[in-house]
Amino acid sequence: MKEVSLRIDGLTGQGIEFATEVIVEGCSLRGLNVCTFRWFPTIVRGGYTYSEIRISDRKIQARSDKIDILTILGEVEVMDADGLLSENSIVVVDEENSAPRFNCRILKLPLKKTSLESKTRPNIIAVGFISGLLGLRLETISKILERKISRKDLLESNLRGVEAGYRIFMDTGLESYNLPCSDSPKNVLQGSDLVALAALSGGCKFYAGYPITPSTGIMERLVKWLPEVGGVAVQVEDELSAVNMVIGASYAGARAMTATSGPGLSLMVEGIGLSSMAEIPIVVVDVQRAGPSTGLPTAHEQGDIDLATHPSHGDAPRIVLAPSTIEEYYSMTVDAFELADRYRCPVILLLDHAYVMNYFTLEGLQVSKVPGRRLASGSEGATLQVYPNYSGSIDAFPAPPIRGFLVVASSVEHDVRGLSMQDGRTHVEMSLKRMEKMKELEDQPISWEVLGDVDAVEAVISIGSCRCAVEEALYKIRKTGRKIMHIPLKQLWPLPKKLEETLKDAERIYVVEQNASGQLMNLVSSKLPKRVELKSVKKFDGMPFRPREIHQELMDGGIG
Repeated sequence: MKEVSLRIDGLTGQGIEFATEVIVEGCSLRGLNVCTFRWFPTIVRGGYTYSEIRISDRKIQARSDKIDILTILGEVEVMDADGLLSENSIVVVDEENSAPRFNCRILKLPLKKTSLESKTRPNIIAVGFISGLLGLRLETISKILERKISRKDLLESNLRGVEAGYRIFMDTGLESYNLPCSDSPKNVLQGSDLVALAALSGGCKFYAGYPITPSTGIMERLVKWLPEVGGVAVQVEDELSAVNMVIGASYAGARAMTATSGPGLSLMVEGIGLSSMAEIPIVVVDVQRAGPSTGLPTAHEQGDIDLATHPSHGDAPRIVLAPSTIEEYYSMTVDAFELADRYRCPVILLLDHAYVMNYFTLEGLQVSKVPGRRLASGSEGATLQVYPNYSGSIDAFPAPPIRGFLVVASSVEHDVRGLSMQDGRTHVEMSLKRMEKMKELEDQPISWEVLGDVDAVEAVISIGSCRCAVEEALYKIRKTGRKIMHIPLKQLWPLPKKLEETLKDAERIYVVEQNASGQLMNLVSSKLPKRVELKSVKKFDGMPFRPREIHQELMDGGIG
């Protein structure tokens, strides 16, 4: 494997995100695989920020264990670089700034001076320099700028700046990294792109949401795309309005979705209960962030497992899915709409900040198009059951108006016709009916996957984006002859029976997750062998796992 990892540090407002986009697109056009991670504060200007770009000749979806190129814009104290820089790393700083004390090659370059001469900004000079170091063609970068910048004077200054940065690289005498470039470009997408695209593929016709980091990108895309396919997307005043408008739209016959983060999901809890009781299918996307309350709104964490799996008072059936790869952000979002209609209940998609807001290259994404919702129609003399027993398939949905019938939905207990009933017998019958349909998913979970050594006595259970860091760590461990099984758990509720069946002979199980209280371990422990040794592998500092962090934990806790 050949790869390079670079990072750009500076202050918010210095154009680090734009520089990242240009470099990422330049790499993808040369057939390279890319994934990124951006750390940024909640203030628009002045706070410390950085952007990581990992570039490889193979598929990657986890942070790198190293930094080969570190470019520092402005006078900032570099954070989170301990152990990532080596003596072969290159650190680029402006000639006017103090040089950091790293044991590697330090290049003091005229970034600011050259930007003033080119009438552009230092981030553009850095793009030119980094492009040369990566072996990207100057004409490729220029074409990207031409596509991104419409103002003629701004474009001209940026083109001058990139050329000047490229010349600085040439003047240093450094050799470009020998990356295996090609002329077969790859697509670059964020997780938010894939969720929005999947919503269209899944037949979504209505979206309501309130902007909240890190889910806002999903709403921005659907506001633009849904009207093009005859749908409606609205920004509402709060999450209470969002979930209730989605319920109303679904009751009226449209597949509907909302997206939020932890604080918004908290506000939606009562609406999720209404969706369960009224058996109105909805899709709720929760892009997790560090909490509780406002917490660290721009940081990565997986702390909403408890809330997502138990989001309502009473016995409220729901489905909770946690995609583990960027490709599954598409496929499992499509699945969510199908499952919501099949089981007539809310489906919660538990997503990660690290995937939704960052860039990844994709190839061969299997785009699908499902038929969408089939609506029920009435006929004279027939009997309409608004809440029939589960038939094992997606039944036609009884959305009003249906000629000759009254279609009723409410939060009150009811019979199969939807008429309010307050007797205990009806409550028992309807409660059992609502819960019974979840048993099918317990027996036949979607996207069940077992990786690695299926006969191993050691196993890892992971959630969400932890999967890819786990797999990189396990690749190194398995090369030593140690056998380990890996289950990226993607259906959190109802919990699959296969979890217990697959791990019946396990002696030690590591549960990898990103929260302080071990929510995933608490959730799955009821399905694990009682004699098994459980090890919690946790990280909750606002950053996604690096493979080496998991590798260290597994090596320290290994059997034998």
